[in-house]
Amino acid sequence: MGMMTTALCRTAQVLRRAGRRLRPERKQVLETGAGAVYAVGQLLRDKQLRAPLAVIGVDSASAGFLLRRGLEQNDIPCQVLDDLPARPTAADGERIAAAFRDQGCDCLIAVGDGSVLDLAKAAAARTQSKGRTILDMAGAGRVPRRLPPVIAVPTAAGSGAESMAAATVIDEHGTVFCLEGEGLLPAAAVSDPDLLAGTSREKTAAEGLDGLCRCIEAFLAAGTKDSAAMTRAAQGVELFFASLESCWNDGGTVRDRTDLLAASRAAGRAAAGTGAGGYARAMIRAAQTVCGLDFAAACAPILPAVLEKYGTYAYERLATLAVMADLAEEGDRSVRSAALIGLLRRAMFRMGLPDTLEGVTAAQAAEIADLAVSMANPRLISPVVWTRDQCRRLLDGLCPDAGQEE
Repeated sequence: MGMMTTALCRTAQVLRRAGRRLRPERKQVLETGAGAVYAVGQLLRDKQLRAPLAVIGVDSASAGFLLRRGLEQNDIPCQVLDDLPARPTAADGERIAAAFRDQGCDCLIAVGDGSVLDLAKAAAARTQSKGRTILDMAGAGRVPRRLPPVIAVPTAAGSGAESMAAATVIDEHGTVFCLEGEGLLPAAAVSDPDLLAGTSREKTAAEGLDGLCRCIEAFLAAGTKDSAAMTRAAQGVELFFASLESCWNDGGTVRDRTDLLAASRAAGRAAAGTGAGGYARAMIRAAQTVCGLDFAAACAPILPAVLEKYGTYAYERLATLAVMADLAEEGDRSVRSAALIGLLRRAMFRMGLPDTLEGVTAAQAAEIADLAVSMANPRLISPVVWTRDQCRRLLDGLCPDAGQEE
């Protein structure tokens, strides 16, 4: 049964990878640098868009103000939706799509963290979905190809939502759904380091580790013909290690925030190039769904443990990544891969993140394992194919309470 499962998963992954290579890479307009948010008005004028709907995250009011001022300077009126909850759901995306249609808008401007950007992309798909809800479009190939343009203006960096042809949303129960389709790539990304200056520590850690996890899993998932994706992933890892802690600690310098935004774009493009995912991300998302954990709190114990558990199957790739990201060059492949994992653990420790999933019960650990396997198999590419029991054993080692009977 194990060999059959592995064979089915690997076949599905080969077909998925081949399909990605056959699709042409869409072009995206990129505006970077301090004050780049003021370029949005000119972007719209260049694309002959005159009726934007601005979707502004709950903690991005100051960025929204700068956006509206820039649009006014270009004589572009703007409808605004800025009453999203801190953790928006697919239902909020439905509301955005309805407002878009009711107000006769022709594009969306998303200002906020990765969840806001993803929700705006999902809402754009909903406007063209012919009756299907956002959750109906979850999965691959269910999103219309032609969508209203989305301008992504991140106010937190790491998840790569601004450069990905995918959107992650949750329902009212916290269950995670992913939409995939080329139309979901934003028409433009505006990376303004000034907009990251007020980002909270919690959001900086969550978004940054999301992107770092994407980069590492993209590197492990890349095939022999995915050299561009591997290079982007390695660049992203190097930039995350160089800038994330500084931005988390005190907001960082303009250079730090610029590097973090570049790392975020690298994460999104690397993930898009490989269809990246794996058991680390699957377990993290499952822990979020089952226990409501913050991404950073789940990532800190799970990501290093999964990389270690991959063992010799991942040594070569992790050792290569350590060299390409300029993080470790001495020793054999097992030494270099262990050095990379050690750097991860120490960085997370310095950011005050836990090394265990405290409070997760035995029943929850079992549910996380079930959900993670259903997310990962057969579509997510990883060095090995794991069963539910293998995932559960790893979780038992991370959850102090998982071995106790409730």
